[in-house]
Amino acid sequence: MTGTFSAIADGRRTVTFVRVLPASPERVWAALTESADLAVWLAPATIEPRVGGAVRIEFDGEDSLTTGTVLTWDPPRTLEHGWHYPGEDRSVVRYDLVAVEGGTELTLVHRLLRTDQAPGYGAGWHAHLDALAARLAGVGHDWDAAFGELLPRYRALAG
Repeated sequence: MTGTFSAIADGRRTVTFVRVLPASPERVWAALTESADLAVWLAPATIEPRVGGAVRIEFDGEDSLTTGTVLTWDPPRTLEHGWHYPGEDRSVVRYDLVAVEGGTELTLVHRLLRTDQAPGYGAGWHAHLDALAARLAGVGHDWDAAFGELLPRYRALAG
C-alpha cells in the first residue's frame, strides 16, 4: 500500500503508511523493537525499551548512524522515537499497532521531514515495510530493488 504525504505549517512534510500485517501485535512489536528482527527488515539497530531510551540504527555503518530517543514506549501498541540522520534535520517516527481480524494494523507516521527529503523517505519506508511483511511471512525481500522501483512514484506523489 502506498504512503501518503501531508504538509504542515512550517513547510515540513509527513509521510503516513497503514498496513495490515498477518501477525499478532505482540509479534509485530517484537519486529519493531528487537535487534534480531530490525537487522532483517530495517538495519542493524538497538532500541532501549523505555521512554528516554537510546535508538541507534546503522544503515551503512557509522557514517549513516541514525540516532534518537524513545518518546513513547507502550508495548504492544505505540512506539515513537526521534530520528536524526547525519546531515538532515531531526524528525520523529511513530508506529501504532491495533489488533484486527487476521493480524495487526500498523500505522507508521514519519513527521517533520524537509520537503526535499520526503520522496526518499516515502520510498524507503514503503520498501522497509514490504521487508517487514516479508520477515513476518518468513520470506526474503530485495530492499534495494524495491526502493529503486518505488522512488520515481514517490517523487511524483510528493510533487
